[in-house]
Amino acid sequence: MAAADYTERIATIAERIAEARDQVTVHALLTEGVHALGAEHAVFVSFIRDNADLSACRFMLVCEPGWCQRYLEAGCFAHDPWLAYAAHHSEPIPARSLSVLDAEGQRVISLAMENGFASAALVPAHSGAGHSRISLLCLGSTQPGFFEGEGFGRFRLGARLIAAELHEWWLARIRRELIVRARITQADLELLRHEHQGHSSKRIAAELQVSKSSINSRFQRMNMKLGVPNRRLAARLAVECGLLIG
Repeated sequence: MAAADYTERIATIAERIAEARDQVTVHALLTEGVHALGAEHAVFVSFIRDNADLSACRFMLVCEPGWCQRYLEAGCFAHDPWLAYAAHHSEPIPARSLSVLDAEGQRVISLAMENGFASAALVPAHSGAGHSRISLLCLGSTQPGFFEGEGFGRFRLGARLIAAELHEWWLARIRRELIVRARITQADLELLRHEHQGHSSKRIAAELQVSKSSINSRFQRMNMKLGVPNRRLAARLAVECGLLIG
C-alpha cells in the first residue's frame, strides 16, 4: 500500500473511532485498524496507574479470548511488565526492547508469545498531567521480529493515532457512565474542583457565599452518590474518570 493511502486509511479509522457511539462499532474499527497496521492480534486495556483493582480496567480484544482468561486466572495483571512500561512512558516501542529480568514478568511475556504475540509492539496512550487513567494498545504478530527494524517508524505513527483515539473514547464513555450513574451536576464538579485544589470548606464557602456547614453537607451527599467514604477520594475518582483536569 502506498504511503499516502496507508496514512489516509489510518486517519479515517481514527476519525471514525472518535465518532463511534457504541463499543461494538469501536471494536470493529479496532479490528480494522489492527489489520491496516499489518498486525494479526491486539489487546487494548485502559487502567488506573498504581491501582491493581481489575474492576477499574476496560479491555478490548482482537485475539484469542482464552488468552485473556488465562492471563487473569494466573494473576498476570499485577506483574505485567508491558503495563508497567505504559504506566510511566508514552513512547511506542517494540516489546523486545524492554529488559525483563524477574520470573513473574517473564511468565507474562511467555504467555503472550504462546497466544499470537511472538512479536509485539507497545503503544501507550496518556491524557496528560493530572490524569491517572492510562491506556495501552498492544499489537501482536505470530512472526518473530515483525515489529523490529526500520519499518517501525512508519508503523509507530499510525498505531499511536489509533491508541490515542481509543483512549479518549473510553475516557469519554467512563465519564458519561459516572455522570449518569451518580447524577453529577455542574455544582458537584465545582466542589470537586475546589477539593482537588486543596481548598478547605471555609474557603469554598467564602467563594460560593454559603455557610461552611452547607459545603460539608453537599460533600457528604456527593460522597454517597459516588460511593466513596470521603471528599478526597471523590476528587480522586473525578480525576481518574476525566471529569477534572489536574
